[in-house]
Amino acid sequence: MISAPLLLIARILLAAMFLASGYSALSNIAGTADYFAGLGLGPPTLLAWGVGLFELIAGLLLVVGFQTRAVAVVLALFTLASTYLGHYGQGGDDAAAVFMHTQALLKDIAVAGGLIALAVQGAGKLSVDGWRE
Repeated sequence: MISAPLLLIARILLAAMFLASGYSALSNIAGTADYFAGLGLGPPTLLAWGVGLFELIAGLLLVVGFQTRAVAVVLALFTLASTYLGHYGQGGDDAAAVFMHTQALLKDIAVAGGLIALAVQGAGKLSVDGWRE
């Protein structure tokens, strides 16, 4: 059936954002902490470690398809919260920065939609969840 490989591809594509972001955060804790501090979030270093590990682990869980429905819901909520904190109303008087933040916000909203669809559909047969059923 064609849906099994397509769901695997969807999981990998959605997970790619979280894997890359988590790796980036963990590879540059100081920079990530500075970013969080600039948003007024703290404690920034602890938050940088927590977010980096969360994104990396959740991304891996999506790729292998373990507890996919729950992971997708949690990631959708995380994505909506983080895009609100990191992009909504950002950019100030710089039109290019406002445009960039608006585009990032809309992209994250679309990713959350994809995660919700994955939560409804499930991981498919080519996953740990599928093999356990």
